[in-house]
Amino acid sequence: MTLSLEARYLPATDTTANSFELSFSNYTDKPLSNFTLAYSAMSRCVRGSGVDNGTLLRRVANFHEIAPPEGLVLQPGESWQFKIRQLEMPSRHRVDGPKSAFVTVDGEVTPVQCSDLQGPEDKDTGELRHIPKGQVDMPIYAVPFPQQVSVKEYKAGLIRFYPAATASDADKAAMLKIAALAKRLFPDSADPFRLAPARNGIALAFAQKDSFENDGYSIRFDGDAAELSFSSATGRDYGLTLLAQIVYGAESDPETFQTPTRGVITDVPRFGWRGSHLDVSRHFWPTEDILRFLDILAWSRMNVFQWHLTDDEGWRLEINAYPELTMTGAFRGPGLPLVSQHGYGSETYGGFYTQEEVRDVVAHGQSLNITIVPEIDIPGHCTAVLKAYPNLVDPDEPDASYHSIQGYANNALNPAIPETYTFLEAVFAEVAELFPSEYIHVGGDEVDVKSWLESPKAQALMAEENLKDTMELQAYFLRKVQAMLRKLDRKIAGWDEVSHGGGIDAEGSLLVAWQKPELTRKLIEEGYEVVCSPGQAYYLDMAQATGWEEPGAGWAGVTSPETSYQFEAASGLDDGVANRLKGVQACIWCEHITNKAIFNHMVFPRLFAVAEAGWTDPQNKNWQRFAALSHHFPKL
Repeated sequence: MTLSLEARYLPATDTTANSFELSFSNYTDKPLSNFTLAYSAMSRCVRGSGVDNGTLLRRVANFHEIAPPEGLVLQPGESWQFKIRQLEMPSRHRVDGPKSAFVTVDGEVTPVQCSDLQGPEDKDTGELRHIPKGQVDMPIYAVPFPQQVSVKEYKAGLIRFYPAATASDADKAAMLKIAALAKRLFPDSADPFRLAPARNGIALAFAQKDSFENDGYSIRFDGDAAELSFSSATGRDYGLTLLAQIVYGAESDPETFQTPTRGVITDVPRFGWRGSHLDVSRHFWPTEDILRFLDILAWSRMNVFQWHLTDDEGWRLEINAYPELTMTGAFRGPGLPLVSQHGYGSETYGGFYTQEEVRDVVAHGQSLNITIVPEIDIPGHCTAVLKAYPNLVDPDEPDASYHSIQGYANNALNPAIPETYTFLEAVFAEVAELFPSEYIHVGGDEVDVKSWLESPKAQALMAEENLKDTMELQAYFLRKVQAMLRKLDRKIAGWDEVSHGGGIDAEGSLLVAWQKPELTRKLIEEGYEVVCSPGQAYYLDMAQATGWEEPGAGWAGVTSPETSYQFEAASGLDDGVANRLKGVQACIWCEHITNKAIFNHMVFPRLFAVAEAGWTDPQNKNWQRFAALSHHFPKL
């Protein structure tokens, strides 16, 4: 017996009149009265709008708290119907409605079961994600696919590799490391390598040469022997990972994949930055999940993990100088300063990474040739910070004088408050000590254009520095942050909005172009080094089909696996500036990705599509081959 909330989306010709009809039902054995109902949903009520047959008590971003009509007593089996009059954005998929809900009676919280948002049948295309069976053009399991494959002979069945007599201890240690990686990802599969000669095996020799650039390698197969040539230890790891994939494919799908026994594979990554971002603020992923995610990145030979550690919904990094960041800013739920968002509404939800856990993650990444780039998102997306440390707020700035696109009021650090910089200096000092990455990502995205315009302190600073608007004030702020990071011997990275308002010093900075594909070229022409990560192709939280039942966000349209695979980051770039395109990056935002099942549906195989875009030259890619391989990719 339970409480239930169902919602139906009612689109309107005038999109400002889109609405929700909701039905709250009591299936317990007791009447319910004197209660309030709270829920969170990506389709939010318009500020200043309201509720028919109820009263909107408050709305914080996606969180809504509603009171029923005065005196309402909901008997067992009865329902209360009400309507949200206006929604800020149209609903496109079943996940846009209430994700979680709860009722509060005399301070006691009871969870409410939520159903998927019901959509209009005449607007549903019925299309769902489709990945074709695919067809391989050669019987090799490898992702990303190598640049050059010239193989004349193959052998079927399970064939393991073992070190030739000339292999060094370092070569054997590398084999053991990659064998352990394969075993963690596929614990029920055979080990790809053995140190002792294996029956029906191939003796693997190693040759370090100076002829390979950018961690490239080659493998020459010659019957029951093979030689892996490389210049760097990383290149050796990449070659061994390819061999581990070949063994895994031949074992897991012997009708499709085999092991080369005569020929050569020559390989080198296309880009130096082959990355994935993960948002752990909207949904907290425990350390063991982060470590497995790094294993998956290593399997796909990606080499950068952008760890999105802070946002409005939670601060996830232990900072010794500011303990309230995690004591207050890492948790949300009923009765807490941070209200429930994005599911798990009736409970205290959240978590953070201790500095010891961070060191473990960084070390694991380093062992797999992955750089961990921390992201501390400023000046916007700082609700969690400001709830933990309200002294960073201008006391004379009116409440809710501006709102972020996600609906948070006054969520940006104020550049005119001296304590802001004291705070950031301490935070970045600890971040730099934890993360040896060349770059620290500072966000810089989605600051509302009305931010700080009603802050007397900010207005005084703008007059003093002759700054005409919010974006120029943000640029002033970010230039100070850039100088702060330089003192720590770190370079600044940020989202593409860092270029707004006059931007920062392009020398030594790196921007991630996310809002639309053409921004990659624009930022490069402005002198920035750029990582290409457009929402329309590489945002893995985007829905993969138009149908109502397909989960995911929709602001950037639909991004099918084939769309992700076929997108070309360097399109339209002149040869003279192409060297400033540092690479590509997938982004995994977690407003909708709230458990492993949804993660696996949304992220795979598109993550590997981005990996292949970062590694394999366009002329060597093949969508049908990738589709065939995708059915054997690891999951979280």
